[in-house]
Amino acid sequence: MALDLQSNWNVEMSQPFKIPPQQQNKSSVIESLPNPSPFPQLSKPPTRELQLPSEIVSQILSFIPLRPRSQYTFWSCALVCRTWYGCAIPLLYVHPHLDGSNFSTFIRTICPSKNAHIRQTPLSIFVKRLDMSELVHNSSRSLTARILGRLKGNIEGFVAPQASFGINSFAALSKCTRLRVLDLSLISASISNRLLFQTLKSLTELETLFFPRSSSLDEAKTNQEPYNWPPKLKALHLAGGINDHFLLEHLTNVPRTLSRFSIQHCSQVHASALLNALQIIGPQIQHLTVRHPMPHLSSGSLDYLPIHCPNLTAFRISADYISGGLFCHSEKLYSSLRILDIEASPMLDMAQAIGPGTIFELLCQGALESLRIVRVSSRLGWTRPREAEIVEGIEGTFEENEEVNSLGFEATGVWEIPES
Repeated sequence: MALDLQSNWNVEMSQPFKIPPQQQNKSSVIESLPNPSPFPQLSKPPTRELQLPSEIVSQILSFIPLRPRSQYTFWSCALVCRTWYGCAIPLLYVHPHLDGSNFSTFIRTICPSKNAHIRQTPLSIFVKRLDMSELVHNSSRSLTARILGRLKGNIEGFVAPQASFGINSFAALSKCTRLRVLDLSLISASISNRLLFQTLKSLTELETLFFPRSSSLDEAKTNQEPYNWPPKLKALHLAGGINDHFLLEHLTNVPRTLSRFSIQHCSQVHASALLNALQIIGPQIQHLTVRHPMPHLSSGSLDYLPIHCPNLTAFRISADYISGGLFCHSEKLYSSLRILDIEASPMLDMAQAIGPGTIFELLCQGALESLRIVRVSSRLGWTRPREAEIVEGIEGTFEENEEVNSLGFEATGVWEIPES
């Protein structure tokens, strides 16, 4: 059906009039537009989105702290695009926080097959620290050994589970030659010290070792050679099947790199053996911890302990084994001590407990000039009115000493440790 003249005009002039390129000029084009825009327009939209370089994305993700709540954040970042996936996945698996809710999914990812030669996963190389402390019955001993076998080439830290770590796991553990931190304090299986040290022979990079509390004593032999410790060991935490023979024969063979030492839950250790061992290794110790329960130690039996460790900077001791004469033997030996923690067991005899007056008197004499922080158990009663006045004097002395000789402490003072 033919259109009338007005209709033809409306149809044809509803769109801008098109002029061939060779005939059009700027003025005619502008006049032909119904509403000319003052802003330039792109000829066509960009074909793809602008992407940040992977180095910048990695720098952004590095500000996210590695804690349990961050796992969901890293997982969300991995869903953005391929670039973000490549930067977020290593952070998601470097230190996985495992519990009963996500352990099975983690296992299906890291160990998709019992035979590593049949089916491997490229994600296992990202795991640097494996903490299984929150797992109780979620795993088995064979599964723990299999996980260690998959991660043996790159794992640097391992915290063993309580129930699913046994003798068969030591073979796989010995192949984790890059381990720097090994924590066996939670395992419930009885472990022989000889088997443990056979495993430690191949862990030449180990720096921190937590002994199992369930370690069993080995039969003492007359011609037994001292155990060989990892050559780079810096921190040693003893517990379990440790007796006087172990301290005198094996502990004294630790490398010179050891600077942190703690001992607790050793029911067969006597004060004389501990003091004799520290007389040998004490000069290299800077952080020392002796905690209860140690049933063969009595009140005041460790008063001479700091004498054997003249370079202590942090000292943590149970009040059950010291008295008011702790620092009264030679005050000049404790000039490097900066942090003092005094704990107490429920069986503490309050009549022989150390009070704040001992510390304040030494400070007034010019001793303990580097001491800045004291933390004491609430069982010692340092918050009672009479003791509180002495504590205020201690805190004032700390502030004055910090002004004269600043050691970089943001806060100094005396704090009370609440006991459960």
